[in-house]
Amino acid sequence: MNDELNVDRLRLLNYVDECDRHIVKIKHALSKMKNFMPLTLSDFKSLSEDDKEHIDQLIFRYSKLQDAMGEKLFPSILKNLKEDYEHKPFRDIIDRLEKLEIIESANDWEELRKSRNVLSHEYSSEENELVININNVYEKLVPKIFLIYDRIILYIENNIVK
Repeated sequence: MNDELNVDRLRLLNYVDECDRHIVKIKHALSKMKNFMPLTLSDFKSLSEDDKEHIDQLIFRYSKLQDAMGEKLFPSILKNLKEDYEHKPFRDIIDRLEKLEIIESANDWEELRKSRNVLSHEYSSEENELVININNVYEKLVPKIFLIYDRIILYIENNIVK
């Protein structure tokens, strides 16, 4: 095995470790939030500062996980597979991951990306919208990104790091 392949594989494993660290923090936040989720507007208004910190942690780590996967992990997988991905739009990258059956749906990833962008831009806006977004992250987006990540890890274990 040449040195470049070793470096590429090590980089991929480092990105997996980074994602794993975000997931540990997300799971910790989820465990701290389970007693007050899903939120209502009145629940939200009566949250303690600690509860709000857990929500912040969830949203921050969810965003960081999504960034790490999209900006680092996805390209690194393609690099390890000797796929041509450089200088291509992100949509082409996720379409290729879908064709290789590494992710189930490029559209699902785009949906996660759009909702994350909405969440990060509207996080401090109108409270009712904020509650809806927090519930969405907690109930739908985090479970979806975890499923995508689990599938990716299985692919990496079976096809790249044997």
